[in-house]
Amino acid sequence: MNTRKRTVGSAAAPIGRHGIRVCALAAAAAIGALAAGCASGSALSSAASGAAASASAPAHADVLTPPSASTPPGMPMPGAAQATAPSATALMVCSPEIRKDVTKILTPANAPTTTTTWTDHLYTCTYHLPTGQLVLTVKESPDAASATSYFEALRTRLGRTTPLTVAQALGNPGYESPGGTVVILKDGKTLRVDATRLPAASGPHHLSRSDLAYEIASDILGCWNE
Repeated sequence: MNTRKRTVGSAAAPIGRHGIRVCALAAAAAIGALAAGCASGSALSSAASGAAASASAPAHADVLTPPSASTPPGMPMPGAAQATAPSATALMVCSPEIRKDVTKILTPANAPTTTTTWTDHLYTCTYHLPTGQLVLTVKESPDAASATSYFEALRTRLGRTTPLTVAQALGNPGYESPGGTVVILKDGKTLRVDATRLPAASGPHHLSRSDLAYEIASDILGCWNE
């Protein structure tokens, strides 16, 4: 199985595209350590109003979320109806915890700043780094059928993609592009981590764009699975 190993905060040797991914269901305990520090819905609620206020701004990218297997096609996803602001789950991609994780992975000279938009149920969080931009998006769909349609349309738009294994995506549908985008679908939310605007090798471990996108996506999934 092609797996990648998580490198946050470690002093291990650089991990390349052909390195080991260990983000499997069996590694849930390790990811849980990060999840334990993820912001709660109440802690993020104040950010939702600010995101809603920027609804007229354009969005750059899309984010993770596969429909729940227990939700029949056409049925509304929990909490998806008439949403006027991003859910607490979507807001996690721009939370202090994920920002701290991005900083640990890339060790930029200055902590990244972020900008957010909320347009057509697409929450976008852009991390502005000295070397470029890391764009995280979450598309909140009203039902399983709409979520799957968006997920597949995004796959078509990206061109050539490779499916993530069940273990790599922690039991969710997912795929990645060779250019540095990872997409995962979970509970009606499509998570997209786009590292295409960063250098070919980033951080002290010289992570490729694809490996970097996968690391960030796996950390967000850890929060979502909390």
